[in-house]
Amino acid sequence: MKNTSLKVLVLFMFVFTFSLQVKAFTNIPQNTAKIRALNKQTGKTKDIEIPVGDEQIFENILIHVFACYTRPEDETPENSVFVKVNETNASFKEELNSVKLGQTVFSGWMFSSSPSLVAMEHPNYDIWLLECKDNPNLPKIELPSPVDNTATATQSTEDTNDTINTNQTE
Repeated sequence: MKNTSLKVLVLFMFVFTFSLQVKAFTNIPQNTAKIRALNKQTGKTKDIEIPVGDEQIFENILIHVFACYTRPEDETPENSVFVKVNETNASFKEELNSVKLGQTVFSGWMFSSSPSLVAMEHPNYDIWLLECKDNPNLPKIELPSPVDNTATATQSTEDTNDTINTNQTE
């Protein structure tokens, strides 16, 4: 009886394990991040669209967007953005080029489906990602192509062989 139960359990585990499909998520680079900023003292919120590689001021914080990704429609909805947030000496009305950066408040990834997963800790401000989108008026963001290491490795080997041959002839 024990032997049969064990066989059934092992068979069940085998079938269950191989019936699960592991799906790799595909990140699609987008050129604009839509972020909501909140002043905790006044309750004022503002939706800000920041192009990737650009920065925007919300009151006394400077938000810099480095990357923004979304997933295809047939996968689990998710947006992710890599941002760096600094305190500034400016308000949102001032020119960006006259800003002096203060302490870095946050640097990391934020996710639209879980804003509290990686939250910015600041006593006066809060920001969270709403979505990553493709602005047709801005250039498309392309993922870098894989590096071809075979040519470099071949060249390096040839250089090493030349050095060895030169040393042997001397």
